[in-house]
Amino acid sequence: MNAAASFVAVALALAALVPVSLLLLNRLLYGKLPPGPRPRPVVGNLFDVQPVRCRCYQEWARRYGPIMTVWLGPEPTVVVSTAELAREVLKTYDQSLADRKRDRSSERFSRGGKDLIWADYGPHYIKVRKLCNLELFTPRRLEALRPIREDEVTAMVESVHRAVTAPGNEGKPLVVKNHLSMVAFNNITRLAFGKRFGNAAGELDEQGHEFKGIINDGIKIGGSLSIAKYIPWLSWLAPADDQVFKAHGDRRDRLTVRIMDEQARALKQRGGAQQHFIDALFTLREQYDLSDDTVIGLLWDMIAAGTDTTVISVEWAMAELVRNPRVQEKVQEELDRVVGRDRVLLETDFPNLPYL
Repeated sequence: MNAAASFVAVALALAALVPVSLLLLNRLLYGKLPPGPRPRPVVGNLFDVQPVRCRCYQEWARRYGPIMTVWLGPEPTVVVSTAELAREVLKTYDQSLADRKRDRSSERFSRGGKDLIWADYGPHYIKVRKLCNLELFTPRRLEALRPIREDEVTAMVESVHRAVTAPGNEGKPLVVKNHLSMVAFNNITRLAFGKRFGNAAGELDEQGHEFKGIINDGIKIGGSLSIAKYIPWLSWLAPADDQVFKAHGDRRDRLTVRIMDEQARALKQRGGAQQHFIDALFTLREQYDLSDDTVIGLLWDMIAAGTDTTVISVEWAMAELVRNPRVQEKVQEELDRVVGRDRVLLETDFPNLPYL
């Protein structure tokens, strides 16, 4: 065997040894983990995740149990899939599990964890959570904003009625998600910014289309399974990712800063009277030492939590009611008994509707 052939053989052996060594090193570092789909070297289970991810994870949960390990790249993710385990993670041991690892996109969009959702558990997280608990989401402030929420729900019910009674729509299926998306979008933008970007017919203005586009693009970017996103040392293989992240971040910031400037002028004209979350953030900036990055991050945390997540939760709840007529009958009976049929449901009725 000549020197060139020997060099090629050694190079191939090293190339095969590196991913195997990394996998073994991960196993040693992380110790015994719950069962899960067998990971490939380096990429883990990235290529095993199916397009409809909820069904993919549901199938894995059936196979491996309610707590399992999925490797997204070279690092493990422990997935829980029962209410009991979710309670353990989110409530019983919430402080021990408060850190949330940031990938390339969330690192950029949160400015290195300067918001709340992606913040490391430490002084900044404690400060911002205190701000939310003591200032932003107090019962008094939420009650003051209740008319906005009730107004948007009423507008949604009216839009549903118009849709099902429109000529030619009799007997046709209704895409409930479209109406839920509009009420969630209008609700959170009015609560956060005091602005409604869509009219009663569900038509968005120019700024509303831009806002919606940013939200939808953010969901797509955040949910992508790019190899370079989960394996940082392979980021050079996907330089376009950084361009996409930067373009999306710049687009988001331009719109947010423009709205913030509008609201700052409106707050000054009102003499400092607070009406919405953004007003409170402006007023509390010095007291809590909030940077522009943190203000923008908190506003987008509210938008992220109050739009897509809310819509998905309500849509699934409605689907489960349709699948379970007995439960639906009990809900209807409770509504008839507590609210009746002569008025609309109000938030103040919720304490009297334990089953719902």
